[in-house]
Formats: sequence, C-alpha cells, structure tokens
Amino acid sequence: MTTSLRGTLPSPWLEIVLALTALFAGAIIGTERERHDKPAGLRTLILVCLGAAVYTMASYLFATPSGDPGRIAAQIVTGVGFLGAGAILQSGGIVSGMTTAATVWMTAAVGIVAGSGFPLSAIGAASLVRIVLVWVERWEVRHLGGMKQVSIAIVFDPANGKTRLRLQNLLGQFRGVTDSFTVEDAPDSMKQVRIELRLPRRHLNEFLNALTLVPEVHGIDCNDCRIRRS
Repeated sequence: MTTSLRGTLPSPWLEIVLALTALFAGAIIGTERERHDKPAGLRTLILVCLGAAVYTMASYLFATPSGDPGRIAAQIVTGVGFLGAGAILQSGGIVSGMTTAATVWMTAAVGIVAGSGFPLSAIGAASLVRIVLVWVERWEVRHLGGMKQVSIAIVFDPANGKTRLRLQNLLGQFRGVTDSFTVEDAPDSMKQVRIELRLPRRHLNEFLNALTLVPEVHGIDCNDCRIRRS
C-alpha cells in the first residue's frame, strides 16, 4: 500500500479527503452495476463504501492501549456479509446474485482501505474491481463458455404491453443478443413471441428460470426443452 495520510493531514481535512475518496471509489464500482440494472447499483455501493470508511475512521477513536480499532473492521466484514446475502436468490436449483454479493463485500473492503488512510490504494482496488466486472466477464464468455444460439417460443398474457417490456428487459439483463423478435396471436387472448437469440451458455438456465418467474408467462418452448407453469 501507499503511505498512509494519517499523521500528515490534520483533522477534519483528513476525514473529508478519506470520505470523498470512499465516495469516488464506490462510484467507480457502482456505475458498472447500475448500467446493468443490478440490485446493488450506484447509490447502494457508494453508501456501502462510504459507510465502511466512516466506521473505520470512527474505529481510530478507540485506538487506546486497551482498545483494538480492528474490531470495528471485523464487524464491518460480518455485517456486509449479511447485506450481500440478501442479493443471492435461489429458485428451481438455480442460484443467482453471487457476483452482486461479492461486489458488495469487496466494495466494503475498499471502504475500509480508504478509511484507514490509504486513498490511492482504495482507488486502485476499486479500479481493479471494475476491470474484473467488465473485462474478465467478456474474456470468460469468449474463451470459457462461448455464446449459444437458441430459439425460444413464449406464450404470455400481453397485459397491455407490459409483459413484452419485461421480456426485453430480461434479455438485456442476461446479455442476450436478439437476432429476431416476432410476436404472434395465440389462443385464449394470449400472445406468442418467437425469439432467435445468442446468449452466454452459463446464462441459459438462469434466463429460462427467470422467464418462469414472470407471472404472465404461461408456456416456454426452448428448442427441445419445454417448461410449463403448473
């Protein structure tokens, strides 16, 4: 790490600089999550990073011969663990939200570094998290999983156009590249959409599971797999 600012800047300028650093570091990570409409977006991650920094700065008030400022940092790790766990969803054997939970956890670690007096290290760590979220995912899709071409037919209640918007939002959420999106009439005032798309292999089951959770969807036919709502 770089040299700590503690002992070089007087109060309250030290605390102001460290708090602004935590805010900026949280924004570096949060803008990427916000762009992909994740549950933990820009405001959430800024607050996580800033909160961790403030708690860490407050811990130095207890830095007496009989006190251990590291205790508050340990409690931050535990508390943020519960916060991140709330972003993890499990349904039908599919677990989602692990990356979001890990991002919340790592953002808190960046805040602790900032609050400890190492602003450049905090900015560097936040930048590394941003690189992992953006570039490592692209490399993972290209070299490890690849894109899968699928044809999906979905029978749904149009709900005055709201369902179609939900389906399009899901396609964006799971990085689907749509080659065709055709809506047709179906029996019982239903609609059927036929989608030709490419999406990461590891996202296929998650995408199908998310479709079954849309209340207006009544049937899904994905090539040889068919999911029907009971």
